[in-house]
Amino acid sequence: MTNKEFAKLFSELASLMELHNENTFKIKSYSNAYLTLRKLDGDINEMSEAELEAIPGVGKAIASKIMEVISTGHMATLEKYREMTPEGVREMLKVNGLGPKKIDAIWRKLNISSPGELLYACNENRLIELSGFGTKTQQEVKSRLEFFFNSSGKYLYARVIECIQPIIERLKLENPELQIDFTGQVRRKCEIIDDIKLICVDLPGLQSKLSNIGELAEKDQGIFSLKLENDMNLQVIAINRNKYGVKMFEATGPLDFCTNFDSVYKIPDEAVDEQAIFELNSLPFFAPTLRDNDLEVNKFITERVVPELITYKDIKGVIHNHSTWSDGIHTLEDMANHVRNNGFEYFVISDHSKSAFYANGLSVERVEAQWNEIDLLNRNFNNFKIFKSIESDILSDGQLDYADDILKGFDLVIASIHSNLNMDETKSMRRLISAIENPYTRILGHPTGRLLLSRSGYPIDHVKLIDACAANNVVIELNANPLRLDIDWKWIPYALEKSVMIAINPDAHSKSGIFDIQFGINVAQKAGLGANNCLNCLNTEQFEHWVGSK
Repeated sequence: MTNKEFAKLFSELASLMELHNENTFKIKSYSNAYLTLRKLDGDINEMSEAELEAIPGVGKAIASKIMEVISTGHMATLEKYREMTPEGVREMLKVNGLGPKKIDAIWRKLNISSPGELLYACNENRLIELSGFGTKTQQEVKSRLEFFFNSSGKYLYARVIECIQPIIERLKLENPELQIDFTGQVRRKCEIIDDIKLICVDLPGLQSKLSNIGELAEKDQGIFSLKLENDMNLQVIAINRNKYGVKMFEATGPLDFCTNFDSVYKIPDEAVDEQAIFELNSLPFFAPTLRDNDLEVNKFITERVVPELITYKDIKGVIHNHSTWSDGIHTLEDMANHVRNNGFEYFVISDHSKSAFYANGLSVERVEAQWNEIDLLNRNFNNFKIFKSIESDILSDGQLDYADDILKGFDLVIASIHSNLNMDETKSMRRLISAIENPYTRILGHPTGRLLLSRSGYPIDHVKLIDACAANNVVIELNANPLRLDIDWKWIPYALEKSVMIAINPDAHSKSGIFDIQFGINVAQKAGLGANNCLNCLNTEQFEHWVGSK
């Protein structure tokens, strides 16, 4: 163990003790030990306990702990505080700029216990509710978290697009002759990306052009490593224009798809684009998003069948949205007007229910006041309608959050679990099935509660859950927030087999959040979902009929 590694143990101990409001004198001594040990010239491993004690800023107690680590490989005091602290909270301590005092408030007052949950809370404006936290602090925390995730080697698809798409567009603008595009996991629109690949036509001066956007190194002939200023690492494949299509096909992957295709059809030596490969074999184009779907790949390879996939233009209404009535940024009127102005036919407002105190959930009186506002707004709209909904918490016993006389007043109820997430499968399924069987539940919200790159979600039996939704005519939400994308697209084919409709919902907490629908569409395409099986592809008249059908 190096001196710096010894030092980090004491830094971690000081942070954990501060998080648990322990003795300030001890915390300060461990912090000082960190500063001392990391700058020490001699090798700690070669020092005696007496030599360590004699170092200013170390002393007897700390020297004893160092010797304990050398002899046993661990420090009992540190292990005690690690055990007292959830793993996700310890992970938050690794985020630069988030000190123990901030994390203490976030953890204990908002019940947030991982970096991913914290980022999600920032997006929902929950930090500004804390004493000592404001909009500026929340934005700073969000920026720190984004940097943290960028440095972890795995990225949300949405984050990759946000960071790299503008760079590609700028390159193309500055170099009109340059052909450069995403390939690999990004082109297949995978939820999580751990291998960012670009392919480009090899042109004179290419290396100079790429060097302008990051730190460039050639790994192999025609294959470059590019590190951007935000620490994202990319692989850039430079290829002759005549072979661009072939290399795009191969690099898009996945390997199983390419292998299966090659076993039946011909891949030419040269092709300027992918389309030429499919045309050579008299095949329809097979979308990159579908190539991870083994079922659809098999139909394509053996039967030449390609499903008609849902697109953004198929979406007629925006379901599951929040406003300033609960934890959204914009007013109900602003949200509705934004939806209408972007060409949608209807808007479903689904603010949080009363038990969601952390999100300013609606009391019964506030529910009725919101209904009055909706009625007033609807009277002034032509060819557009706001539907009254609620995202009702599924309580620990599986009940919804209001009495029946309130629930029946909504046009539709979205039932979601937000609290007491630490459940085994038996408990989670009991809660979910109970909510699904409630006659007022129309949509099951984000079924597993997962947050990508942060929280796997509570365990569920997807087959039983989908079967229950089929039996009770309940729609399953594909929550399009890029941190959720829940239900997992791999289970959508089974839902379709059971005639369960999917609703692609943005869970928008701001006007811009509405457009997260596209991320949901991306993964819905991976599942082979068509517009005819998506709830919000219904027009207003059809949607009103659905609302009144249960």
